[in-house]
Amino acid sequence: MASKSYFVVNIMEYLCDAPMEEVLLGLCGLYECPLNKDVEGFLKKSAVDFAKKHQAVSYLVFSQKNGAFLGYFSLAIKTISVKAQNVSRTVQRKLSRMSTLDDGEYNIPAYLIAQLGKNFQSGLNDSITGGELLSLAMEQISLLQHRVGGVLCVLECENKKKLLDFYCAQNHFVEFGTRRTKSTEKSLLQLLKTI
Repeated sequence: MASKSYFVVNIMEYLCDAPMEEVLLGLCGLYECPLNKDVEGFLKKSAVDFAKKHQAVSYLVFSQKNGAFLGYFSLAIKTISVKAQNVSRTVQRKLSRMSTLDDGEYNIPAYLIAQLGKNFQSGLNDSITGGELLSLAMEQISLLQHRVGGVLCVLECENKKKLLDFYCAQNHFVEFGTRRTKSTEKSLLQLLKTI
């Protein structure tokens, strides 16, 4: 299990007083993700405000061995609409536990993996795999599920073969729709996984 090699810190722990918040901002400033500047920009510019407003909470991942900052993920709660025709009957049965079918769609609360990214600073990205980082995010979701329930995890990604292989083929997410971002007009695939 991934958590034996890593430890995860909820950034809310740093927001208890001003000096700790400065430490957090310094850590976030060290994060680099040249493959996805949106992921980098979120941690550096928005993660603290989102946490303070309880919109999304980011979790920093460190090496158990040397304390290196290896990556992060952000989690939130989001209500989504899933067209029944876009998912299997098995998924429909699980969704029906938390939502009723209305005009061919399930409107259901879900755990959203809003951000997920390794830290590429000084080659640190080789210290953790994307699968391990996703596993750590899913462990946090599992803890939340144990406390408050829920049956669904969702995320969005660009329509790139490497990302779809990672999320769908390797980690069993399934596509259920697309969404166009307002700010960049980018089209994102919406993926879900029952938990």
